[in-house]
Amino acid sequence: MIGQGVTGQGATGRRLAALVALLLAFAACAPRPAPRPAVVPVPQPYPGMKLWPNRDPIQSACLNDLAATGAQFALIAQAEPGKGGCTLQNGVKLTRTHVALSRPVELSCPMALRLLQFEGGVLLPEARRVFGQDIAQLNHAGGFTCRRMVGGGGRLSEHAQGRAIDVWGFTLADGTRVSVKEQFRSSSPEGQYLRGVSKQACRFFSVALSPNANADHRDHLHWDIGPWKLCGG
Repeated sequence: MIGQGVTGQGATGRRLAALVALLLAFAACAPRPAPRPAVVPVPQPYPGMKLWPNRDPIQSACLNDLAATGAQFALIAQAEPGKGGCTLQNGVKLTRTHVALSRPVELSCPMALRLLQFEGGVLLPEARRVFGQDIAQLNHAGGFTCRRMVGGGGRLSEHAQGRAIDVWGFTLADGTRVSVKEQFRSSSPEGQYLRGVSKQACRFFSVALSPNANADHRDHLHWDIGPWKLCGG
């Protein structure tokens, strides 16, 4: 009798173990709920922050920083990507930076802010060091424009996102013109200035190209804040 009881308990234990294993197998095969997407916190305005029309807090923060530099600009209406993927997000039309501009230029706010930082950190102090005077005007060939890179395999230029500017020279306070095309390779103070600021541009911009880069940049300096990194100063 005792042996039969032990045997009966062993059979019951085996049946329970088999049942548990079967339930675990079903649980493993059951569809699992899809993971919830991570919650991305929405930036909140900080005390005293100015919210610009049709701009979110991150965009407004850039515009506030740009306004604090003393730059003069107007907002450009937000637009959906146009033909070919060209679009200008959080765009501004700069009419004046630390200096006069040869004409207004359309840029994304981050690019405009980076340009102002480069002016204050390099262009102006270097002009005072080399020429003993300030820059009166920045002469450029444009910012935002819908085009593709030359020799870039059809990839959009950073100009197509407003993240680039081409500069062909400067005008000093006494009226002296500094030309990339004519003076970049000269031994004159103008040439020294152009080569010096071109090299230092690599610290501020993702891509900084000059006549040293290739023939396509023989007459201007290209600066952009795109995702690629290239210093051709």
